[in-house]
Amino acid sequence: MEGKRAPAAAAAAISAVLDDDDLLGEILLRLAFPTSLVRAALVCKRWLLHAAAPAFLRRFRDLHPPSLLGFYVVTTGPHPPRFVPLPQPPELADVVRRGSFDLDSLGPDRFDLDCWNGLLLLSTFQMYPNRTMNPTRVRCPLYPARDTAILPTVPNTSIHHDGSTYYDREILVSHGGQGLSYLLLAIMHKEQQTVVDVYALQEGIWTIYSSSVTEIPRIVLLLPSTLIGGTKIYNVAFVNNSYKLILLHLVSGSLSLVNFPEEVKRLSFELSLTDDSHLHLIHVKGCLLRIWLHRMDISGVSNWFLERTVCLREICANYMIPTCMFKDASDSAFARVHAVGVDSEFVFLEMEHVLCLFDIKSKAAKKVYKMTPEDKTLTSVIPFMMVWPPKFPAMKEMHDPTE
Repeated sequence: MEGKRAPAAAAAAISAVLDDDDLLGEILLRLAFPTSLVRAALVCKRWLLHAAAPAFLRRFRDLHPPSLLGFYVVTTGPHPPRFVPLPQPPELADVVRRGSFDLDSLGPDRFDLDCWNGLLLLSTFQMYPNRTMNPTRVRCPLYPARDTAILPTVPNTSIHHDGSTYYDREILVSHGGQGLSYLLLAIMHKEQQTVVDVYALQEGIWTIYSSSVTEIPRIVLLLPSTLIGGTKIYNVAFVNNSYKLILLHLVSGSLSLVNFPEEVKRLSFELSLTDDSHLHLIHVKGCLLRIWLHRMDISGVSNWFLERTVCLREICANYMIPTCMFKDASDSAFARVHAVGVDSEFVFLEMEHVLCLFDIKSKAAKKVYKMTPEDKTLTSVIPFMMVWPPKFPAMKEMHDPTE
């Protein structure tokens, strides 16, 4: 008799815990990876509703930020960008192993590569007689069975103005309340003005979204990837013999140029978005990594605040990374910043032909790539992150235990 009561008592205890919404949320919060969260959401609709709730996902991300699965190395050598995986716990290692990250099948053509939340954007160009942008391919390496999407050919000339030819174009990916959306940033020069057009992809057609005109005669974007934070677009340009932050407001269409902190004198920095869509600037001065935060006050005036300083010499010594660069704190030491994670969680630095990954939160570092003679010059590093938020099953496919 006692033996029959024990399973019943255990079942009652389990039910008392799992039927309590607050306790269920705390249990789900302690899962280590988004993949585990998706599997838990498959139990029933109630678990799915808890796991997919925006407030819960914000808490989950604070405790378990999306993992850096690896990175692409882009060089001036003859080979296409190469994916370098990083060591992962078994669950994420299985995810990477099932993926398809190789780009050798794309052939010898040079192309621009960008990555956003598990998606690769691959754009090839025909340089002659003018720089024509071919259709952009969108690939999802984590789900190789899915078809490669082809975005429509972007406009080469403006239909919004007088048909002038664009000088530069870049496809951007935005994530809003309605899911993914694609934008096109296009720039043209007209006499003593620069026109910046933004298109949105709507039902397979590029449609003008906003247009800005500035009296600056020539703006050339310098960073390979433009950032979208909330309703603002950020990049860098060299204007009037100095570097300026370009800030484009998507809603109003206004464009402004912002001075950088006085000590940032050369293009040896990277920009990164924070979790709340503000902007970080990261650069190296001597043996110090400096992280600046950009904010605008209520009157619309831009301000830079030195948010954090990290001693690279100390981290390299603690993790036995030999380098002659940080023997003193002079400005002669030069470490090139190649890529930065969201909220400056990690930074890729090239030091003496070696690429190192610095975890800013834990103050850890490791060598992740060594340049070869075939590489020639390291052009860029493109981090590849675990997808966030997770892709949950459709609600109608779930079993509801109350039915």
